Amino acid sequence: MKVTEKKLTGHRQRLRDSFVAGEDSSRQKEALLELLLMYAIPQKDVQPLAQRLIDQFGDLSSVLNADLESLSGCQEVRSYIATLLKLVDWIRKHCPKKNKQDKSEKPQELFQATLFETPANLDEKQAKESMPKPAIKGYGSGLFAKAVLKEAIELLPVIPDTESLEEVKNYFRTNLHFSAEQTRNRYTNYITRRMFPKGYADKELRLFAKKYAGRQELKDVCFYRFCKMESSMLGIADELLIRSIGSGCLERSLLKEYIVQHYPSLQKSVGDCAKAVVDALVTGGIVRADKTKLTFSYRRVLIPSFAFILHSEFPEPGMYDLARLEQNPFMRAMLWQPDQLVPALYELRDRGLLSKISEIDSVRQFTTRLTLRQITERLVAGEF
Repeated sequence: MKVTEKKLTGHRQRLRDSFVAGEDSSRQKEALLELLLMYAIPQKDVQPLAQRLIDQFGDLSSVLNADLESLSGCQEVRSYIATLLKLVDWIRKHCPKKNKQDKSEKPQELFQATLFETPANLDEKQAKESMPKPAIKGYGSGLFAKAVLKEAIELLPVIPDTESLEEVKNYFRTNLHFSAEQTRNRYTNYITRRMFPKGYADKELRLFAKKYAGRQELKDVCFYRFCKMESSMLGIADELLIRSIGSGCLERSLLKEYIVQHYPSLQKSVGDCAKAVVDALVTGGIVRADKTKLTFSYRRVLIPSFAFILHSEFPEPGMYDLARLEQNPFMRAMLWQPDQLVPALYELRDRGLLSKISEIDSVRQFTTRLTLRQITERLVAGEF
């Protein structure tokens, strides 16, 4: 065996062992994709290909979510490689979760048996016992190094009037102000994954963006969708901003300390992640920032963005407990005045956009009557 082949074999074994041992480094998006590609390309260093795919599509989830044509069009991605990636994508989206009472087969055992081979130096029992539980936060670190929220808010009002995500992506690639094509491609994927998580350019956001272009209402809705896809923002809002709401400021150094504590694998990129978090918060109109601190306070509830987010969180017309609204983590992340949420419901009711609100004794409920599409069309047609 040649020296290069021995080196490659040793690297592959270390990558497998690291994953089975549950090491943080094996949970990075590039490492996960490299490990997956190893089983499609057994005799070649696949790390450069994994990095290229991450750079082109933005993150691991977007790589798996890409269609076969887009994957097959990438350099070195043969049809069988694209098929493997789509197989993993299909499994993660369609395999139902087992009933919690059914302990006959552990999720991690099923994951290992179907996708990853057991290292040769572990017997079957050891491999099952060593397999880590699936990470709650999914792929990657759970944080982000680029927000690109400002660019999303600027371009959303003028994107093509179509549900085709590919057409929207082409528009972003052409109109983003970054000079490097690779950067435009990567940032395009960041934006579309966060703003259009369902895989198509939904009409609700397109309508809302055109109606409220340049206004805080659009910033609210875009920040909300950003938080839906970057859930690390919820912890930052709860554990840092809301806890400091009395003083109205937060030292930027405390944000970095929070990242180091909660995301120890990001030691080398703490500064980039902290800057990206601040960029998202400032762009969303949540905080103001200078070189040393963030300043903020509870904000006034704006009815249009409140209605959009309310019907996004409670999409089915029906009756809901008011506590679910007041305790909703995404509503909290908006830093809206807590005591304005229920009055905002009454205003929606008075405008005919909500059925009723009940606050009698211990019964505290609200009843929605419209879908998100219907509420958006009403907002666009009315004057708010």
